Amino acid sequence: MTDMLFVLPVSGGSGGAHSVMQEADAMRRLGIDAVIAVNADNAGRVRRAYADLPSISKHVIGYAGAEGLGALIAQKAPGVAIATTNQSVHVLAKALRSAKAGNQRTAYYVQDYEPLFYAADSDDWLTARSSYGLIPGMVHFAKTGWLQETVRNNHGVEVLKVEPSIDHAVYFPCIGPARATGERLTAVAMLRPATARRAPRRTTRLMNRLAHEFGDRLSCSVFGCSDDELANHSLELKGVENHGVLPREQVGELFRGTDLFLDLSDYQAFGRTAIEAMSCGTISIVPVHGGTSEFARDGINAFVVDTRDDYAVLTAVAGFLGLTGSERSDMRLAGITAGFRHSPETAALSEIKLLASHLLQR
Repeated sequence: MTDMLFVLPVSGGSGGAHSVMQEADAMRRLGIDAVIAVNADNAGRVRRAYADLPSISKHVIGYAGAEGLGALIAQKAPGVAIATTNQSVHVLAKALRSAKAGNQRTAYYVQDYEPLFYAADSDDWLTARSSYGLIPGMVHFAKTGWLQETVRNNHGVEVLKVEPSIDHAVYFPCIGPARATGERLTAVAMLRPATARRAPRRTTRLMNRLAHEFGDRLSCSVFGCSDDELANHSLELKGVENHGVLPREQVGELFRGTDLFLDLSDYQAFGRTAIEAMSCGTISIVPVHGGTSEFARDGINAFVVDTRDDYAVLTAVAGFLGLTGSERSDMRLAGITAGFRHSPETAALSEIKLLASHLLQR
């Protein structure tokens, strides 16, 4: 019998997938028999993407459709089957009917408010909206108060709170003296051309502007996409280097050599990449909208701005450039401290405790 079975029908690489994989990895190291069920098309990609998490990557199991997932649930008899995306809630519901497993304990690890991903009233939007409360008795949990409030206000479904996780085997600092006042600094942004909520056009426009206006003081670059993706979405970088698509280890290396990270998304349900950057000693600019208040304190360990306002972003960058070396050092250390409050183990333990008290003791 498996303790926890996470249903993760994605290819990996997203913040949500990072959370699930590194926390399930920690669970296995804590003695919990956790497995990851991934749709067959993506199972191999997930194993490769998280080969650096050996405790869990070898426990990624592919399934073929709802019937295949139902058969896997019948075989593993998990203590809890945990959905991780809106689509996985629906496939889990079908799988339980296929396996005639109506008594199976279930949970939904809410990673984002997914109706915001789609056009209102589209089929995908309706699917996402109907995922909350779809399975009777399902326990919903998330890592930010913003997600709790958003789901409760829109669906009347209670969402419980767990701890977030940062993998400090990947995201750790190299603490040294801050660059001297007047020395050229470095800035990097995450650029995802295909993801509208990550504001790729705004990010491109502002990074180009920073390179033009502050180029003598600030070396600008981006990561998260290929040059072909940029071209396919008619995005052009001017004076901005593109590092391309990077695995987690290389993202950590990039952050350790960077002074400023910009997440110019419309909102962030949590803001994983920003706090990963902070854990590496990089000062972050984060969206005020969403769940970044879980870790970001404006002017203390980060710059928290309305990222939809170009002037607000440029003002934050100017404020960053105006810091003295000692002020930058103070912000860096405050950010590192915020990041190191979270680990995969503390997150895994919070989930184990929550599920034990709300499901496993029934």
